[in-house]
Amino acid sequence: MESSAAPAVGGAPKLKLSTTVLFGIAAIGGILLASVFAYILVVAQMGFSARLWWMGFAGGIFAIAFYILQGVTGDRTILRPLAAAFFLIGAGGFYGAILTNTDSDSLKLIWIVILSILVVGVLAAMFYMSRDAERDAARKAQRKVTP
Repeated sequence: MESSAAPAVGGAPKLKLSTTVLFGIAAIGGILLASVFAYILVVAQMGFSARLWWMGFAGGIFAIAFYILQGVTGDRTILRPLAAAFFLIGAGGFYGAILTNTDSDSLKLIWIVILSILVVGVLAAMFYMSRDAERDAARKAQRKVTP
């Protein structure tokens, strides 16, 4: 019976160049996202309602971008939660902009109804897409692997 070699002791595991570059790209992307929202919240000289509107707009654009990236790469572990988080930031920004605006109450109600219809539509689409993905996964699991 042969004994296996003992694991190496000490130090962090050596990262490949591609992994290091990927972490660098992710860090630059995170800094870019944070800088966009920091500019909207801190630097831009506009009213509170306008800041919330721009936060909602930026959140919606980033949600669409992460959703497209998820479709291109097929990676659902990181990109789907990011798309969902930015969707929530976008919807929250738009709701906040509507509620803090100085328009009449009837106009606020109309905008809230329109935004709610859009949000429910997106949530229903996400539900049906996740149900279809589960159905596809179950179908693929039933396939037999030929040797």
